[in-house]
Amino acid sequence: MPASGPQVHAVQQNRDEIRIHTKEEAAEILRVKVSWLERRAAARQIPFTMLGGAYRFTDAHLAEIVRLNERGALVTPVAPATGRRPRRRTARPAAHTGGFMPLRPRPAARKTT
Repeated sequence: MPASGPQVHAVQQNRDEIRIHTKEEAAEILRVKVSWLERRAAARQIPFTMLGGAYRFTDAHLAEIVRLNERGALVTPVAPATGRRPRRRTARPAAHTGGFMPLRPRPAARKTT
């Protein structure tokens, strides 16, 4: 006796909404290399489904992969405007050398025979 009623209709409707992509299809949609998807999935860095021993990706997985890899704009802190130029850093001479770098001997030359 075939099942009928609202449950069968709901199952059929859900089956139509789920789209499962192969790794090649997912890579094309995301515009990445298949190897990138494989490496990330193997390392459990992106969501996926394993069906029949192969990686599969739903539309929800693809949206989550995009979200996980978003990068926001870099915000650099702005120094408050004081109207003064920043002070220039100068190297200070060493006190024991009188302001000069100490001399060092040259390394010994190698003899070749």
